[in-house]
Amino acid sequence: MSINQSEVQKYWEIFAVLANGGDHLDGSQAASVLKNSGLNDAQLERVWDLADIDNDGRLDFEEFCVAMKLIYNVLGGEASDIPERLPDYLVPESKFHLVAATQALTKTAPKIETPEEEDDTPGLKDGFDWYISPADKGKYEAIYSANVDRHGQITFAALDDLYSSLDVPDTDIRFAWNLVNPNADLTVGKDQALAFLHMLNQRNEGYRIPRSVPASLRASFEKNQINYSVSSVKLGGDRAPSGGSTSKKNAFAEGYLDRLGLGGRTGGYKTSGTDFSSSKEQDWEEVRLKRQLADLESKIKDSEAAASKRAARGADGSRNSRAALVRRELEQMLDYKRRELRDLEEGKGSAQGGASLASARDDLELMKQQVEALESHLAQRNDVLEDLRRQIDDEKARR
Repeated sequence: MSINQSEVQKYWEIFAVLANGGDHLDGSQAASVLKNSGLNDAQLERVWDLADIDNDGRLDFEEFCVAMKLIYNVLGGEASDIPERLPDYLVPESKFHLVAATQALTKTAPKIETPEEEDDTPGLKDGFDWYISPADKGKYEAIYSANVDRHGQITFAALDDLYSSLDVPDTDIRFAWNLVNPNADLTVGKDQALAFLHMLNQRNEGYRIPRSVPASLRASFEKNQINYSVSSVKLGGDRAPSGGSTSKKNAFAEGYLDRLGLGGRTGGYKTSGTDFSSSKEQDWEEVRLKRQLADLESKIKDSEAAASKRAARGADGSRNSRAALVRRELEQMLDYKRRELRDLEEGKGSAQGGASLASARDDLELMKQQVEALESHLAQRNDVLEDLRRQIDDEKARR
């Protein structure tokens, strides 16, 4: 059973106290909580060896979660003892390559048991076709992308949900895996995974899985490249016609893809193992970033407040600047009209040409009204500005 959200929260609280702001726990820091578990020294030593995946003598948060889960599995009765090797579902995806390398060096990678020969299984058809059509290849790549780790590899256990959705015996599934994984590695690459899924698809349609892989495919596995050409790969002969094969073929893994949210498309989705860097449970990532979240929120609020102030100052300055310019021009015109009025009263300038004193006074009165109207408009805009500022302050207070 993988680590759930409540366990993550519990382990984080313990880790944060023990690490005291640090990123790792050494043996002395972790000793108290490990010994309080009641496990004997041999078991605790094995817990530490399994959890310290990078062998640096310390436990980071991911490794601490692994250690705690191993202990709680024993205390809760889910396991009778600490395992000899770390289960795949507890391996952090960021460290999966370290586990694979260690097991490869110690030659502990288990080879899946080969089933007994079942060539005489009744109801199965001959004529297995190694050719992968574009439509089938799209499905296989969608399944591969949904379960691949960050290094482009996929484990046998990563596809457990797919196996349960197929009408394929477990023995045939394991036999097909051994065909594409002759070296009994912990993981296989994309080309091997696509060939494996193709064999499951063919078996799901009722075709007998071949007892060996063509030499061209074995060579392509070594080169991490599969040739999808019909002429070079199609070695199984012509397929026997079957009226029901099309519907079965279309149904291959459709329910599985629908559950992943990949029905009708080939996007990626993580479902394998315990991914500590990009978990399939988004809550895990939220816990890992919990310490940074408060600081980020504070910085965002400060940035928003500063932007609002700048916007308010800019809007206020722009409006005031335009209003001041208009007012200055009107005041200049008013001064001009006043001078013209004096000239009229004294009989100077254009007044001698028959200008009307009454007309000048009317113009002057009109200019005064325009100035007053503009001053009233400016006061109204200032009231609107103040109201906007109050709304901004209220919105900030509610956050």
